[in-house]
Amino acid sequence: MQAVTLIPGCRAVPEPCLSQRRQAGPLAFTAGPSPVERRHRLVCKSAAISHSAVTTNGKSQALELSDLTAIGPLDGRYGSKVLPLRAIFSEYGLIRFRVLVECQWLKTLSRLEGVPEVPPFSSEAEALLDELSSNFSVEDAAEVKEVERTTNHDVKAVEYVIKRRLGRNAELAKVLEFTHFACTSEDINNLAHALMFKEALAGEVLPAMDTVIGAIAGLATEHAGVPMLARTHGQTASPTTMGKEMAVFAYRLARQRHQVAAVPLFGKFGGAVGNYNAHLSAYPDLDWQAIAEEFVTGLGLEWNPYVTQIEPHDYIAGELSS
Repeated sequence: MQAVTLIPGCRAVPEPCLSQRRQAGPLAFTAGPSPVERRHRLVCKSAAISHSAVTTNGKSQALELSDLTAIGPLDGRYGSKVLPLRAIFSEYGLIRFRVLVECQWLKTLSRLEGVPEVPPFSSEAEALLDELSSNFSVEDAAEVKEVERTTNHDVKAVEYVIKRRLGRNAELAKVLEFTHFACTSEDINNLAHALMFKEALAGEVLPAMDTVIGAIAGLATEHAGVPMLARTHGQTASPTTMGKEMAVFAYRLARQRHQVAAVPLFGKFGGAVGNYNAHLSAYPDLDWQAIAEEFVTGLGLEWNPYVTQIEPHDYIAGELSS
């Protein structure tokens, strides 16, 4: 009779006897821990506390591994290899960029003559908004998660925490309800995702690729005159040089680097269905499409003018396949 292994999160799966395993061959699989359980075990087995660094006003802040700073399964055995990405692609990183988008949008509203309820901000108010986004910490993200327990909505929790902070300033307290004005959650999320890619590419991925390309190109030059046996059709052929073969890979990686850098990072900011309905209902005389374009491009992103509720994320598929 076959034994049945019960694992939380998995259905009961009969465990084959040894002879059945042998007959099944090397591609046979039996029930095992789920990916979440495997990740949890890897993290728990780590004896040392892993840290990452996020630059805040030129100062490096260590990020202790936690639910908020984790990236995924790589945080276990390969955690040291992805430390610089922890401040970008973790949930903390996502919340940090959401706060940035919300603060920049409120500043944009204050500069619109057609929105008199949000008058131009003083330099002190603008500095407070900039400080909130640039110095956003893991502890601040934990506060957002605590609020989310009540709201049961991640972006709404971000909005509430921002209002808490801005409410301490008399000037900003008067315009609190314009935080997240006319936005759907995807307006905030899609820009946060694009900004995560932007920071990771500029600060980590492309410099790492440049380093590897430079190293291989250096080997190509160094060994340009070193002969070696070449092969074709599985057999020895005309000679080549070690330098030329290194140049093959340097050129290939340089081409891939160009493709990665060339993918445009798109953003949308058109409201619940992409038609600026809430914007026009409140302020029908403003050119909200032009305002949205200026806002998105001001973040260093490409504006996607034709969208539904979501930015379709085609660029992400293109980036990950480059």
